[in-house]
Amino acid sequence: MATAGCRDVVPVPFAIRSVAGASVRATCFPRETMSQHRHYSEKEFEQLVSSALDDLPSEFRAMLENVAVVVSDRGAENHAYGMYVGYRLNGMPFLGGGGLPDEIMIFRDTLVRDFGDDPERLRQQVITTVRHEIGHHFGFDEAGVRRLGL
Repeated sequence: MATAGCRDVVPVPFAIRSVAGASVRATCFPRETMSQHRHYSEKEFEQLVSSALDDLPSEFRAMLENVAVVVSDRGAENHAYGMYVGYRLNGMPFLGGGGLPDEIMIFRDTLVRDFGDDPERLRQQVITTVRHEIGHHFGFDEAGVRRLGL
């Protein structure tokens, strides 16, 4: 698949999933930063994230109704496995949030880079990362989510 304006890069889809439904958009990412581990397709990785969301208690899933969960390959540039951008449930902005919907970004590139050699470790880290970012949405700062073991 070629993406207009992309040279010497790999077109990388960004999957956006929210409780209301799903849509997909694509962007470009430099080849040299792609993982050397087993390749996880967008669909495979999105399924890991979806499972992590589906395994949450229904009360927690209800509180994520207006939160888009985005699978992205921009973790290396953010030095992260995930990121929450938006307003905490207590109304305080987190990382400059303010637009609707709030976003939880799960970074496929860094998770696969660090855990992709073992599918079970990758699955567990995706679960931990999803819960960590949800903790920020629920109002916990970095120290608070770490105290929760996330």
